[in-house]
Amino acid sequence: MQLAVNVSLSNILNLISQMSLNEIEQVKNKIVEKELYFQTFKKDKVENIMHDFKQKEYSDDFLKELENGLKKSSVYNGN
Repeated sequence: MQLAVNVSLSNILNLISQMSLNEIEQVKNKIVEKELYFQTFKKDKVENIMHDFKQKEYSDDFLKELENGLKKSSVYNGN
């Protein structure tokens, strides 16, 4: 069985603040073990993103702005 729950950051921080130092250390070790903080955004090609948006019939002006914005973004320029 798998359970998914949406929890706000403030709730997570509140729960952590109620934990002992040992429990916090265990959580930290699990984060490191599972390399959760090393998971990176898997970007798609700009062309593929644009194709998806074109299928939704957005205006040409919006599509041009989106494509220009994506090409200039830090995600696609490594900044």
